[in-house]
Amino acid sequence: MNVMRIKALKAVLILAFSGFGLAPALAGGKVWVGLYLGKNTPPPPAAQVAPEALASQLRDVFGFKYYRLIKSGEIELDHEWEQWVIPRNDFFIRLLPLHHQPGEPKIVYYEIYKDGFIVAMGRFEPYDGIPLFINGPDYHHGRLIFVLDAR
Repeated sequence: MNVMRIKALKAVLILAFSGFGLAPALAGGKVWVGLYLGKNTPPPPAAQVAPEALASQLRDVFGFKYYRLIKSGEIELDHEWEQWVIPRNDFFIRLLPLHHQPGEPKIVYYEIYKDGFIVAMGRFEPYDGIPLFINGPDYHHGRLIFVLDAR
């Protein structure tokens, strides 16, 4: 990753976590999870692609011109059991809404698996309008990217 991309990524993360100086709204009761394939070649005409606002954010962070949706799902935050989004047999994400007291923020713990091994893990505090992008492996002259977004 070159220096300009690292600087752009830092700027996006700082803006995302600062909420552009505004207090972001707490999320509703769901988190949408999507797996995108970022590439510089156009997707097939019938392919489902990222909405333009999301595609613009993804371009700023990852630099690809096009983002094709591979698979998506939603998890409920009101249930404290693990939920899985399995877009491919070798690459999937496990999500676990953590226990929280009424009035406290909802936190989702995630683990990403590739070929049965954990390759990334972390916590996501969903806020409206502030998606989390998780960089995946290179794939077919592009890159797989998980997007977690409050709904």
